[in-house]
Amino acid sequence: MAGGQRALRGFTLLEVMVALAVLAISLAALGRGVSSYLDNASYLQERTLATWVAENRIAELRVLNVWPKPDTTKGSSMLAGREWYWVQEVSALKDLPDNRQVRIQVFAEPDAGASPVATLIALLGRPQR
Repeated sequence: MAGGQRALRGFTLLEVMVALAVLAISLAALGRGVSSYLDNASYLQERTLATWVAENRIAELRVLNVWPKPDTTKGSSMLAGREWYWVQEVSALKDLPDNRQVRIQVFAEPDAGASPVATLIALLGRPQR
């Protein structure tokens, strides 16, 4: 280079386009990852709350010291500013006559035909008198 001047070299159009393509692909992948994380967090929160509803129902039966008869009961509970719907199925156990199996299914909607958000199965012993 004559006269001590340096040649200025910039990016070519092809290099800029490749860099933009890499950036676009990276941002799209990041967006999908964040979306998946948020969906999963929402699902886990709903499942946790539904499990608490079922655990509260079992705790209520224990605190009331009741000996439930084998049948199916439906009801609802408020938790976290939301109404949850549950179905309680009580079964007698042949091999354990002093125990009852209690199955609680919790639903987000009153239509019990939908899939339960959470299911909890517990054993209740005959209350001591």
